[in-house]
Amino acid sequence: MTVLSTHPHTVDVVFHPEHNKDVDTLVNAVAKAAHVNASGLSGSKGKVRLIVQERYLEAVAQIDEVQSIQEVRANKLFNNIARNILMGHGAVDGLNDVAVGAAKLRGQGQIVAVADTGVDSSHPAFSGGRILATFPLGRAGLTDDPEGHGTHVCGSVLGNADTADGLTIQGTAPEARLVMQSVGDAEGGLGGIPPNLGALFEQAYGQGARVHSNSWGDIVPAKGYGQSAREIDIFVDKNPDMVILFAAGNDGVDINRDGAVDLRQIGSQAAAKNCITLGASESFRPDLTLKYGYERFVTDSGQLKFGTNPIRFDRLANNPEGMAAFSSRGPSQERHIKPDVVAPGTGILSARSSQVHGTLPFGDSADPAWMYDAGTSMATPLVSGCAAVIRQALLLNPPNGATGSPYSPSAALVKAVLINGAVELKGQYQPSEAGLAPDYSSGWGRVHLNESVLTTTASDSAGCHEGAALDDGGSFAFTVPVTQTRAMLKVTLVWTDWPGPKLQNDLELTVSLGAQSRAGNTGLNRTNNVEQVVWTDIPQGRASVSTAARNLTHGPQSYAVAWKVSS
Repeated sequence: MTVLSTHPHTVDVVFHPEHNKDVDTLVNAVAKAAHVNASGLSGSKGKVRLIVQERYLEAVAQIDEVQSIQEVRANKLFNNIARNILMGHGAVDGLNDVAVGAAKLRGQGQIVAVADTGVDSSHPAFSGGRILATFPLGRAGLTDDPEGHGTHVCGSVLGNADTADGLTIQGTAPEARLVMQSVGDAEGGLGGIPPNLGALFEQAYGQGARVHSNSWGDIVPAKGYGQSAREIDIFVDKNPDMVILFAAGNDGVDINRDGAVDLRQIGSQAAAKNCITLGASESFRPDLTLKYGYERFVTDSGQLKFGTNPIRFDRLANNPEGMAAFSSRGPSQERHIKPDVVAPGTGILSARSSQVHGTLPFGDSADPAWMYDAGTSMATPLVSGCAAVIRQALLLNPPNGATGSPYSPSAALVKAVLINGAVELKGQYQPSEAGLAPDYSSGWGRVHLNESVLTTTASDSAGCHEGAALDDGGSFAFTVPVTQTRAMLKVTLVWTDWPGPKLQNDLELTVSLGAQSRAGNTGLNRTNNVEQVVWTDIPQGRASVSTAARNLTHGPQSYAVAWKVSS
């Protein structure tokens, strides 16, 4: 039983999952102990949220059905070149798409939900009736965007329009449709986020959204796996085809002034095991002169976050191989590998709400309908669009093990395909601030959508698999032909784990060929529900890829595998 020692504050009173009392009885008991009016409270079988004075916390804690009392902290926003970087075409402008055969994959048929400050639905980026639904959760009857963050984010997912000077700006899924959940409140906060995140996801899921993008997180960094992370993991566990993405946060800082960004800033929602957590790498906008030593990047005490070279005088968007210094680093407090992947998050040009005026901190666009912004907020929607494209590819080519009519790809498979296609972020400093996967700065690497889509097309050199559920001690193996000399085989295993701060169900990935074998995440594979083997210079022959259920606390366990052989 844990009890807060804070001043009067908003808290979640979390009930034991095995309790057998009705919700009204529990809410009345909590209200009585907290000396508040029960008529103003709403609860669920899992918890009730209320404002309570510190002197009454102990009385609430004494209720038999109460498992824990957790502080409810405020949330904050984590806010044509980037698109091409993600598609593997490098730091170039112009339009490029990924394709399966003759079919260009632009998110057709996919619905992406975005929970953010709102959206300027009149912006040409969203023309053609592609806004499917809007929900005013923060301001009664209003889903417009006075803050501008939500419009920019939505543009990065699926925007598609021309600037005044004829430049076409597109998101990564420019033909997908949008469900906007406007959570911005009248005070400029995010008061529309429901007390239980399951309600947020359920609303979007009911509209047909199977990708959910969240460019916000806890105002306090580096918190452990709490109730919000648990609610994310619960929802994906119960709705295994819902892909949920969260920004890692913008709390990167070099406190000890050693010229390297400190680790262990990721927590709260971004620490959930079953979501995809996004860090920010740099885009390529060398004309933007802003540097990391800029006064915007300061600590609460007013000190520069990046006061030492090589970071201080480095520009934010001049090297696509570099990490953004502000991007929160992992691991989580539970030592999960986070972020999962990274994507460009500096110098991102996207839609500007017509309600946003004045000079902007990250650079002005020649066309006032568009603006630059930076943050893991910007990386997250770009990858949300990529996730929609991966889902589209999987629906066009259902993988081995696909079940259901109609088939709906699991979140675990989308994540496995996304991670398996990611490429090493080399870094821009010496020593590198990124490196070989898995890395606590760049996770499993920078997203490469074309490489990911290749694993959905089922060839001799690449493929993916939806694994049937394994019982404890069970295993499944298949073989991969290696016909090239000096080839590399990359295999990624992902599973949707049972909710909880630690790894609940432990699967094991092994790749064998002849007398040699490789295990996933050597030294780290007892804390993560993502495992990967990268075998360079693998011998020719038939490699056996095995997934085994090593220790299940809640079984059976389903899983997903993606793999590719490259020269």
